[in-house]
Amino acid sequence: MVNFQGSQEQTEQQNTPPVGPVPLETTDPTSVGGFELLGRIGTGRQAVVYLGRNNRGESAAVKVLRAERRDDRRSLEAFEREVEALGLAPDSLSPRLYSAGWDGEHRYTAAEYLTGPSLEELMQADGPLGGAELRQFAVSISQLVVRLHRLRIHHGDIKPRHVITGPGGRLFLIDFGVAAIGDSALRRRDLFSLASVILYAAGGRFPYEGTPLEISTRTMGGRPDVGVLPKPWRDTLRKCLEPNRRFCPSAAGVLRTVGRYGSWA
Repeated sequence: MVNFQGSQEQTEQQNTPPVGPVPLETTDPTSVGGFELLGRIGTGRQAVVYLGRNNRGESAAVKVLRAERRDDRRSLEAFEREVEALGLAPDSLSPRLYSAGWDGEHRYTAAEYLTGPSLEELMQADGPLGGAELRQFAVSISQLVVRLHRLRIHHGDIKPRHVITGPGGRLFLIDFGVAAIGDSALRRRDLFSLASVILYAAGGRFPYEGTPLEISTRTMGGRPDVGVLPKPWRDTLRKCLEPNRRFCPSAAGVLRTVGRYGSWA
């Protein structure tokens, strides 16, 4: 199991070669931003993410906007917001931004490649966290979100696969593709997601599950199932998970709750 640590200053780099990137396709570039591209590690509607390696031996996740999106204003603005957020976030919270911009016809970002595992992978391998380990995880992820919010950085897409363990069990958030600075709607989404990943870590499930109709009904009704959480945490995290609640605890409020109370039932 992982010994989750709070977000302190990063003292070492994690540039371990990843396991099995998908080979490049014939239409893929072979080099972008000074990074040789070794394979694909992710694809989406907006961009393709490659494993890159520069001449200093640094591994990077090189995100390249798809050709059909290069003239799309919204896609370009989203890229700019991601670059701004990564540039403001300390290296102890998110992958280090190596470079970003245009390389010929390619709009790209190159950020430190963290091999993980992610919270999702940990849960698949070892199952839910409990006791002191759950409390340590909840404190660490809450600290991370508190520090981002103090910088007015709102991630907007916190989920188990985006919570990555780095050197020494330290937590990082990756994929700032929808992040923004000072966005109140994303701030509220972050709080919902913070509570959701803590709930997921405790029980391996999300606050609203079932058929699509059941999920919609439960979400609109604001009736999250938080029974798997330690009792002293339930009220605070339930408030974060009620979408119709006008006011909900801040990330600092969540941190106070999970830090003050032990993980007892």
